[in-house]
Amino acid sequence: MKKFLVLTLLLAFGFCGYVEARTQYDSTGRNIVHDGTIRGQKRAAEQRAQQQRKIQAAAAAKMDYEEAMKSLEEPKPKTNFYQDRIK
Repeated sequence: MKKFLVLTLLLAFGFCGYVEARTQYDSTGRNIVHDGTIRGQKRAAEQRAQQQRKIQAAAAAKMDYEEAMKSLEEPKPKTNFYQDRIK
């Protein structure tokens, strides 16, 4: 019976160590660097999708901003640089 209990405890510790090793933390131990669990993979996929949407929104906003700035700009007449400098 003792052998069975020892073997069970050793296997339990081995499996717990394997499961714990799927999540990697930074040097402070506070922030997750890599999460190999199913929940961690789902969370990472959601974050990637959200980041992609943010990038697309920023690109669309930048294009709209550039178009708006071009429409607001008045065409500058060509001037003589040296005469403008003397004034």
